[in-house]
Amino acid sequence: MQPRERLSRQLGELHAHFLRRGHPFPPAAHPDPDLDRAYISAIRAATAPRLALAAFACLRRVGLPAPGRRALPSLLRAIALARFPSTAGAAHGLAFRVGAEVDGFVGTALVRAYAACGRVEDARKVFDGMPDRDLVAWGARNYEEALLLFHSMKRSRVVPDQVIIATVLSTCAHTRNLRFGKAIHSYMLVSDALIDAQVSCALMNMYASCADMEMAEKLYNRVSEKDIVLSTTMVYGYAKNGKVEIAHSIFNGMPEKDVVSWSAMIAGYAESSKPMEALNLFHDMQRSGVKPDEITMLSVISACANVGALDKARCIHSFVENHSMCKILPIGNALIDMFSKCGSLTLALDVFNAMPQKNVVTWTSIITASAMHGDGRSALTLFENMKSEGIQPNGVTFLGLLYACCHAGLVEEGRLLFKIMVQQYRIEPMHEHYGCMVDLLGRAKLLGQAADLIQSMHLRPNVVIWGSLLAACRMHGDLELGAFAAKKILELDPNHGGAQVLLSNIYAEYGNWNDVKEVRGVMKVQGTWKKKGCSWMELNGSGLSKKDYEKKKELAARFLEISTDLSNFEQKIEVSLYNVRLRKHQQLRDQQLLEMCNRHDERDVH
Repeated sequence: MQPRERLSRQLGELHAHFLRRGHPFPPAAHPDPDLDRAYISAIRAATAPRLALAAFACLRRVGLPAPGRRALPSLLRAIALARFPSTAGAAHGLAFRVGAEVDGFVGTALVRAYAACGRVEDARKVFDGMPDRDLVAWGARNYEEALLLFHSMKRSRVVPDQVIIATVLSTCAHTRNLRFGKAIHSYMLVSDALIDAQVSCALMNMYASCADMEMAEKLYNRVSEKDIVLSTTMVYGYAKNGKVEIAHSIFNGMPEKDVVSWSAMIAGYAESSKPMEALNLFHDMQRSGVKPDEITMLSVISACANVGALDKARCIHSFVENHSMCKILPIGNALIDMFSKCGSLTLALDVFNAMPQKNVVTWTSIITASAMHGDGRSALTLFENMKSEGIQPNGVTFLGLLYACCHAGLVEEGRLLFKIMVQQYRIEPMHEHYGCMVDLLGRAKLLGQAADLIQSMHLRPNVVIWGSLLAACRMHGDLELGAFAAKKILELDPNHGGAQVLLSNIYAEYGNWNDVKEVRGVMKVQGTWKKKGCSWMELNGSGLSKKDYEKKKELAARFLEISTDLSNFEQKIEVSLYNVRLRKHQQLRDQQLLEMCNRHDERDVH
């Protein structure tokens, strides 16, 4: 399509959008809120920002009034994407006229637009004039633009201050860009830039987020007075990198601990597969008198979900209710997931139904919960309700739906959902989606179709997908296809013990003992083994892993054995003591009888 044709179509779309909203060319001197919403929707819906701005300019020339402050950020975003310097200046003038220049959202959008158009000086002027000079607000949304702005400042010989340096370092931390973070650190050292507490903390956070704890520790050790913020940064860094023991050591050494410190340590345990430690630490936090916030509770709820203890889940839910956190959307979503993993779909549904607002994560969580509990039909009904509410599903939603179909044996429904996902919602299938489809077809004994689907993938099949096919082949006794799938797995991972064990079992079931011997021999030579699983269970109100449970059961059996031995030994001692007492008693009686006999003999003599 030619540019002129595209422009014509874009103009038509934009005009049609306003017509649908009852605003063909409104004569109002000042836009009302409805018109602002129309501006926002039209600009956001535009797929080509340059053409959208050109069409928008045409409409302005024929009578469309200027947008208000609510629509300006969307307009400035389109300018940033299109990189129109002159349009950025015009939008700045428009913002000034409507008094929106000091607005935080408009200001950050202006900085972004000027930076994207290469007008660094203007971006800096807007930034300096903002009442709340916080580049994190826009840097958190556009990390690449934050780095580009810093580059542009260096080229233009504009000296960034501590706020900008700290912001860009935070950007490097979020994007795990260690190379650029080190470059900024070097720039600060070469230019003798002032490294204040804010910059020091940002530097340590950047190195910690990029897993360079050695450098973070060096910076930490150079600080003479370690305040709560710096110590919390190190706790967070070590915990995030799986070194929770070191993190806990620093945490214990802190003279003061605030909610951020506690939250960082609890999150560290929760994310390091140590959920019980996280829950125990949460109880310590409560005893210390520090009030947890939403961030703390998200980690606590996640830890409880991984433990799978329903009694603990109920206690945490009560705590959340008593502290008026249930209406917080992420908390509600986490509670649904927690109750689902703790085995109560009913309580998960209760939380879902009580939530005042729901987003795509909420619906996906309850759909996945229904799938996990084998209620595939309910999952599909929830999906229909979700669509009727106007919520757009994402790839994770469809993954939960395919999982539900897989475990409920809904083959046709699964096929239809996969088709809708690709064709209607334009969601590109990932390995997980293909894995669910292969599992679904495999369970239904449609092994040929499952193999064809794998061959048609636009992605390279991974170990999980071939593993699904291999498991289905063993279930339905397809020796040839199973061997093929196992060989594909071993090509990707030669030391995959699970595939070798499954292949060996398939050969054994069909009496191919020579092949069994060969596979087992290879496993012995390679030293491969199938990794044992570990699950959690609840015992007398305490959560423990199956491995710990087996160990506990073994210790209990040994204790019983020792107790039995001690009991037998005690009985033997009692018998021995009885025999000793009996012998003494007999000896005493014999002595008495002997004395009586002697006295009788003496009497007879006399």
